[in-house]
Amino acid sequence: MPLLPPAWVYEQQILGYNYRMTDLQAALGASQMDRLDEYVERRNLLAQRYDQVLRELPLQLPTVQPGNISAFHLYVVRLKQNAKNISHRRLFDDLREKGIGVNLHYSPVHLQPYYRALGFVAGQYPEAECYAGEAISLPLHPGLTQQQQEYVVTALKELLL
Repeated sequence: MPLLPPAWVYEQQILGYNYRMTDLQAALGASQMDRLDEYVERRNLLAQRYDQVLRELPLQLPTVQPGNISAFHLYVVRLKQNAKNISHRRLFDDLREKGIGVNLHYSPVHLQPYYRALGFVAGQYPEAECYAGEAISLPLHPGLTQQQQEYVVTALKELLL
């Protein structure tokens, strides 16, 4: 059965604008500043747990340089060669079928339709293309429960081991 276009596909058809937020959006954002440290701490705890339970899987985990702190806006893993020979696309689709909100951040800019029309082609930026073919963002947000995170980990183990 042919695969449908990946769920992560988004395309830049034309060059856009950098819109600024409204006053209402700014007020909402400012109201969250009091909880910023709490959010970052929670994201770091979840990231540390992922680090511990995923280290034996064929995944390259994110790293934080010593002396730095990450806000873990995203928790991106890169799929390595694995015993089941599961592809990036199949892993993505299988996790989505299990109700896990994985995503891809980000598609190489030079492969977007707007830039292809300017003459950019596949192969010009092999590292960006390699990254896009391996990277998957796992769920990570302050409201993620231990049970939900365990479901993600269990699914990854089932699919990769």
